[in-house]
Amino acid sequence: MSHSAEKPVKIVLLTGYLGAGKTTLLNHILANDEGIRAAVIVNDIGEVNVDASLIRDGGLSETDDLIPMTNGCICCTLSDDLSRQLAGIARSGHFDYIVIEASGICEPIPIAYTISSFCDQGESGGRAPLALDNIVAVVDAKRMFDEFDGGRDLLRDDIGEDDIESLLIQQIEFCSTLVLNKCDLVTPPQLAELHALARSLQRDAVIVEAAKGDVPMAELLDTGRFDFERAYGSAAWLDAMEHPEEHEDPEVLEYDITTFVYKRRRPFDANALSDYVSTWGSDVIRSKGCVWADRDPDMCYLFEQAGRQVRLTENGLFVDSAPEAEKRRILRDNPQLLDDWDDSCGDRMTKICFIGRHMDRGALTAGLDACLTDWEDLDARCGE
Repeated sequence: MSHSAEKPVKIVLLTGYLGAGKTTLLNHILANDEGIRAAVIVNDIGEVNVDASLIRDGGLSETDDLIPMTNGCICCTLSDDLSRQLAGIARSGHFDYIVIEASGICEPIPIAYTISSFCDQGESGGRAPLALDNIVAVVDAKRMFDEFDGGRDLLRDDIGEDDIESLLIQQIEFCSTLVLNKCDLVTPPQLAELHALARSLQRDAVIVEAAKGDVPMAELLDTGRFDFERAYGSAAWLDAMEHPEEHEDPEVLEYDITTFVYKRRRPFDANALSDYVSTWGSDVIRSKGCVWADRDPDMCYLFEQAGRQVRLTENGLFVDSAPEAEKRRILRDNPQLLDDWDDSCGDRMTKICFIGRHMDRGALTAGLDACLTDWEDLDARCGE
């Protein structure tokens, strides 16, 4: 039988920060009595031995595959090892599923991209077929509520205070199934608010409530839910950027969780912006978008804030900074750029989506406006 006619081995990626319950959920999969044949790859930096022993205790027999991956993240230093392991498991014919438990401190998008790319290469390379079927983000409901309610007592020494909310937000934003685990540790009103928080960040994922990782197999395996582009586009901030005129989800509005897009055609004083962002409270949960800054008026910067972690990184030059002939070619090939083109500054702009609870939109807008510089000061440097 040719590989193309074979049923693909389906991959489930488990993400979630440290202690959220990924291993418990994995044990639940392995202890099932539905005849599921699953191989396991564990990539938990610094904790692999503990997790491996827990998994074995959960029901793996000596004939089952447990592949620990240490000393790196599977999306970078271990990507070649991961590719070999995936190919070997698929080629063996012994398994229907591969469950990958990602490190709690890894961002999900690079991992998913690595796996998706390898699966796509296999389709054209004649290897045994593989398919990334589901990305399951496991969230500790109690910890999530405490984090977003200002609590800090549950922070661990092995993950920085600035990182915990950022990782949590990114894992919620990029998944196809969101498991709110340990729901028995929060009250019904708290759980309802967590649903609203999750929906404010993630538009499309299936949300499943669980206690002790007890999730129906149909929500985890053979779901057909994951598609890279669809998952990437399901982040609520991206949807708000594209459709700012649409109304909020009533479930989200009930808890005063709001979204708005800040757009200006003046550049920021980068130092003033940095100082202002440091004053934000917990009311701003997530913000992301493009920024025009005085440090390099031709550069479009990516601004990203999740919790208390803030990044400003170069994201490519504005089209208007290109030489005239090149600019005309780009606009001819991409006429949609003219829909938001300004006669004075071209495509230079700041456009940031904000998601938060109890946000004072007026005060936030005024604070951002105070960080803007005069266009005249930079006009001579733009469009040359």
